[in-house]
Amino acid sequence: MNGAGWTLTILGVIAASAALIAAGLAVGRLGILGGIFGAHLARCFKQIGREFVHFIGAMAVALLLLPIALARMVLLKPAAAREALQSSGRELRNAFIALYALLVVQPLRLLGLRAVLSYIESRLPAAMTGTDATLDHQNGSPRSARAEFVGYTVLRELQRGGSGARLYVCEPDARTRIKIGIADGYVVIKSFDFDDGTRLAEILRESRSLDAARKLGLVLDHDSSERRFHYVMRYYEGLDLGKFTRRLHETAGADGLDRERLVMVTALVRDLVATLRDWHAAGLWHKDVKPENVIVLDGRATLIDLGLVTPLASQMTLTTHGTEYFRDPELVREALRGARVSEVDAARFDIYGAGAVLHFVLEGTFPAHGVLSGFRKPSPESLRWIARRAMADFQRRYGSAEEMLRDLDSAIAGGDPSAVRPADLPSMAQQRADDAQIEHIAAISAAAEAAPLSPPISPPPPPDSRTNERLRIRVTDWWRGTYEMVSVRPLPAAIPAQQKRGIGPPLAVLVAALFALAVIAVIWAWLGASIAT
Repeated sequence: MNGAGWTLTILGVIAASAALIAAGLAVGRLGILGGIFGAHLARCFKQIGREFVHFIGAMAVALLLLPIALARMVLLKPAAAREALQSSGRELRNAFIALYALLVVQPLRLLGLRAVLSYIESRLPAAMTGTDATLDHQNGSPRSARAEFVGYTVLRELQRGGSGARLYVCEPDARTRIKIGIADGYVVIKSFDFDDGTRLAEILRESRSLDAARKLGLVLDHDSSERRFHYVMRYYEGLDLGKFTRRLHETAGADGLDRERLVMVTALVRDLVATLRDWHAAGLWHKDVKPENVIVLDGRATLIDLGLVTPLASQMTLTTHGTEYFRDPELVREALRGARVSEVDAARFDIYGAGAVLHFVLEGTFPAHGVLSGFRKPSPESLRWIARRAMADFQRRYGSAEEMLRDLDSAIAGGDPSAVRPADLPSMAQQRADDAQIEHIAAISAAAEAAPLSPPISPPPPPDSRTNERLRIRVTDWWRGTYEMVSVRPLPAAIPAQQKRGIGPPLAVLVAALFALAVIAVIWAWLGASIAT
């Protein structure tokens, strides 16, 4: 074999290796695409099943309410009969909306024809509401133009919450903007209407904390009439933390989130805990802390939903409202005992919810067993410790949201939570300082008769070597020279861009390698023929 033959052999081996590697990458990319398509099918069929269940349930309730209305008419209770008929009509309307979603919306989503679906719903009148409204395929609820609020233009209706109130996205006019103090953006009006089935108890529950909520800027305006009560909040048009986190974990896979995304989601939980600190300082208990009630917008997290907000000084008996998977088991025990809100430190129930949310963003799933829930995906031990302590027994968890906030700031201040040990967190240092202080006081007491001791001056703590940026100080009192440290949060403005991993590059390399092999084979055959002649 001459030099040309060896050269062709080496080139052939290289091209064959490249073809094998490219084929493997292409098969892997096809597997990923198959997984994404399978997940799409699973989501669509899950929605189809849900809409079918909604249709059957709504039709059953609507039919069951008819004999109830007839019985009330026989018993000469026309008001109660009218209420049953109205409820039956609402359930019938919900059944037709579910049927529409089952036969039109979900099949078009399954085929990926969202543009067609949007066009159909922009032209299809909502005859069931008797108005010139359209159906919102994202929320499955009619965009009603029936509601009117002075100073506001109703744009669309959102999906109803658990309280049964109607939620409208509205645009304030110029005079109303001056009144409520916002220069731009939309608002959400939460409306309770007696004619729509709202009960007085629901209105009273929602209105208990309006004054405190207005002082915090959570409620911009409110009004009431003989048949309706509503209040106005700022509208945050972003992803909820649940969807935001699931998307991150879907792209990350089984290896969990990388360092940049861990810092980002922890910073969002930090925003949540800072909001809870302000609410608790104002005497309010949120009572329904969960990822779906946290909106992520422009790299920040905002806590929403005032439906269950309760004053911490309330004399009412504890109730077990809230989402089960993020609800403190201690709240259930205290409610069964008949305790009042003012008799317990209800702010710690919110702290449990914040710890459950932190567990959720680290794992991508809710903590089914509370503090005993394990961590399957890789994550920093310091963040795991913070989540466990927030969900610990009532007396062992964080005493305040401020204490949890300091630990979160410490964990992400240097940009690498994995470099922070649980022992380095401020709450642990404070615990050690308290223990040392107790021992010191005991030593002073024991030696007081022998010789008077002056209290030692503790040296200032060393600077945190993990912090890459210069520390920032804010002066709180110029006369006395007091100051406080201000943490700098390394939070990116948006989700870091994912590296594109399409099937095109591996296929291109595979085709090029196969072409190179073909060329080498032709040259080899030509050389063989030349040598033979």
